[in-house]
Amino acid sequence: MYNQIGSNLVQAPFGVMIPGFLSQTQFLMNGNYYFMDVQNAKQMHSIALFLLNPIPEGYAVCLFYSRYPFDGISFLGAIANQRPSDIFATSFNQILTNQDQIKLVLSVEPINEQITELVQLTNDAQNKLKYGLTIAQNLYNFMTAYNKEVVINGQEIDVLVTPANVLQIWLQKLQQKYKENPNFIYKTTK
Repeated sequence: MYNQIGSNLVQAPFGVMIPGFLSQTQFLMNGNYYFMDVQNAKQMHSIALFLLNPIPEGYAVCLFYSRYPFDGISFLGAIANQRPSDIFATSFNQILTNQDQIKLVLSVEPINEQITELVQLTNDAQNKLKYGLTIAQNLYNFMTAYNKEVVINGQEIDVLVTPANVLQIWLQKLQQKYKENPNFIYKTTK
């Protein structure tokens, strides 16, 4: 689907800015999806997404990307009236190989639980706090796999028994997941 798009540009209620390129507010469209081809994507480390005008309440503009052969999409981030602009980190320099063209895919969609969390982060301090707490939760979840029940003085208690390099193992897993999707951490649950 993402490789079969129309040839007419349409004005969108949002825009995209990629460092080093002109802002884009007109996109190719197919159904409810807006598309933009991006060359040299390996060199793109971030994408700014912004609203030009308010959108209907309860909706968000979702930003995805598609890699060759353009038969699926991966989520990058979302904005809504509560958070009308944002900058999203990419990992294209690490996940793209020889083919460094991507398609940005955008759509206006009803807000779901994951999108709500992203668009409610209204300032940089809140965003940094949320990110730090989510990383801490991810480490906690990882460490609980090493819980063991032992009996000490006749009482069962939980103790943490870990290999000496447990933090190194966790950090390597965290870095690998980040390479695949810089926003993966927001999928961490309690």
